[in-house]
Amino acid sequence: MEWVSRQRGPGRRLEMKIFLVPVGIMKKYMMELELEIDETLTPESLMEKYIFPDKLKTVYFVNGKRTDPDSKLKDGDVVKIVSTFAGG
Repeated sequence: MEWVSRQRGPGRRLEMKIFLVPVGIMKKYMMELELEIDETLTPESLMEKYIFPDKLKTVYFVNGKRTDPDSKLKDGDVVKIVSTFAGG
């Protein structure tokens, strides 16, 4: 992956590209997306940016590994959002 914006300057944040992949019931709320985001976003802040029901409990996988909701994302990351919702 390559950087999307030019250079870091006063008041500018470097933008990067990530891939957001919903899994299971999350597909009901979103589709797979390629996003350009600023370098300060985390998996949890992505959930806040997009409208999801608060009652859905989620876990995050970045590049195939479970990660903390507040970990910083990097350019080229593949973020999978999985609901821990289960029924019987």
